[in-house]
Amino acid sequence: MDIIEEQVCAKIAKEKTHYIECQFKQIDFSSVDIKGFEFEDCEFIGCNFSMVDLTGTSFRSVIFKECLMQGVAFQGVNPFLLSMDFNNSRLDQSVFLNMDLRACSFINTQFKHGIMESCRLCKVNFDDTDLDQTLFYRCDLTQADFRSAIHLVIDPDNNKMKGAKFSTQTALGLLSKYQIKITP
Repeated sequence: MDIIEEQVCAKIAKEKTHYIECQFKQIDFSSVDIKGFEFEDCEFIGCNFSMVDLTGTSFRSVIFKECLMQGVAFQGVNPFLLSMDFNNSRLDQSVFLNMDLRACSFINTQFKHGIMESCRLCKVNFDDTDLDQTLFYRCDLTQADFRSAIHLVIDPDNNKMKGAKFSTQTALGLLSKYQIKITP
């Protein structure tokens, strides 16, 4: 696996647009045009993708660890073989619209004030992910695992939820629209 560390991002954009089995460490992509790039079997560690335009970018079997990805509009990514795992990353104010995310996971990730709209999230794992004020609207959450998610609020009337998994604590987030008080 090639390791790319703290390189000048302009150099990355000039070198090539297709990366296979590469590991990127501490790269600031926030000022780099990576539209249409292809990343396959790659790992990003401690990278900054905040506000990056991902139009046409391919992520196939990609892992994001400890990455900052605030305000990213993911709906422009290439959907072909899309597979992303987010671990210990920050996705605050990011947006996923009309996407098939069945091959993705969100582990110990902060995803506050985000939007998931019309997405397929079947069997997606949200282990220890903070979903404070993240909107799920018209999503297929069939068999998604929210048992250890934090600050979860989902309207069951606006999402498919058959077989979704919740703990007693996270299940309370399904009742928030009713503004009822539940005490132990």
